[in-house]
Amino acid sequence: MKKSMIYFLLLALPITSFCQKTTDTIPDIKTDYMVKSKNQKTAAWVLFGGGLALIGTGFLVGDGKEASFDDAATGAVLAGIGVLSTIGSIPLFIASGKNKRKAMQAITFIKMEDARMIHNQSFIQTSYPVIALKIKL
Repeated sequence: MKKSMIYFLLLALPITSFCQKTTDTIPDIKTDYMVKSKNQKTAAWVLFGGGLALIGTGFLVGDGKEASFDDAATGAVLAGIGVLSTIGSIPLFIASGKNKRKAMQAITFIKMEDARMIHNQSFIQTSYPVIALKIKL
């Protein structure tokens, strides 16, 4: 029993220490671009909606019947920040669209590549499989 346990351990040690990794180390480009696009679009909608809310609040604060000059100035500042926020959402909408198009154009495929090798003092042509990722920029 003792010998069989030692043989088992001697066989199990190389299997666990020298095996190939089973996890995929190549990132999924398509998913990454889609997540990035979704996050940018969400941020753009938050900026756009917040900007519209600030514009509306600024008009309500500054355009009251009993509004003083300070209230009008506060309303103008709020409306100005809202306009800048709304304008700031435009580049995020554009970037989101670009990332979505990149995600739709990312293609992963397997193809055969050819290589010249020296074998017994002569050149031979060999083929090997390659995983390729094509992204149109």
